[in-house]
Amino acid sequence: MTVARAPPPGYPGCLPFPSCTPGTAVAAPDRTALLADTALLEDLGLTAWPALKTVHHDGWLLRFSGGHTGRANSVTVIAPGVLPLAEKIAFAAAQYRAHGLTPLFRTTPLCPDGLEKALTGAGFARQGDNAVQVLDALPAELPAATAIAPLLEEGWLRAWLAMVPVPERELPFLRAILAAIPMPCLYATAWEKGQAAAVALGVVDRGRVGVFKVATRPDLRGRGHGGRAVRAVLAAARREGARGAYLQVGCDNAPANRLYARLGFSNAYGYSYWRPAAVVPAEG
Repeated sequence: MTVARAPPPGYPGCLPFPSCTPGTAVAAPDRTALLADTALLEDLGLTAWPALKTVHHDGWLLRFSGGHTGRANSVTVIAPGVLPLAEKIAFAAAQYRAHGLTPLFRTTPLCPDGLEKALTGAGFARQGDNAVQVLDALPAELPAATAIAPLLEEGWLRAWLAMVPVPERELPFLRAILAAIPMPCLYATAWEKGQAAAVALGVVDRGRVGVFKVATRPDLRGRGHGGRAVRAVLAAARREGARGAYLQVGCDNAPANRLYARLGFSNAYGYSYWRPAAVVPAEG
């Protein structure tokens, strides 16, 4: 798959790339190719990180998972639909409030023209910009001092939770999401002196591996352990038949973007989260 590297500025739901990788040359991709590539990557990502409950509403997926991660607790558009946008926004917002969650919308290049304007009119504000990045070639060899497990082990989860604190109330939902992943998983650990220094999760599907839950021990950051964990996922996925990889990253996460650039990842498209304006922190 050749992925369009940068959507043109102003494309619905997109970032003015290359905002995540300064200095990268931008080529204007064909709209049809961009939408096809984006749709495939969205399918892969939504499958790899499932929601525990889903409401299908006129081309929109309303996903609910107790508040753990934005992707599993937000509205994602997969088809244009026919109902008025204002009506659909109101319906979705009511559903999230009924589940005890703040309404959250995720805008991508697949969103219909006018959605962001309609969200603004309904009292929502853009919260943060993110990138889906891709890699077209995977390494062949596992890095030294790494391990791969096909099933979730308590040691891996304890290590990840020590690196990325999660509110107690979200833990059951995290475990349930991991248990619900329908595709083969690769739980990677990078070791340092017998202890987990970094971890990552890979999900293999349709010839590609999605990279999730990358984390490094705070006291060991900047020493290459995160890169080893990701490379372990990539190499193990290649052995499972994967030909490429993808991941999601916040555009303001400079360390992660530097790591993924060193590994060869590049931007495919952007997406943003929208929350009620009253709960979006002020900038500056």
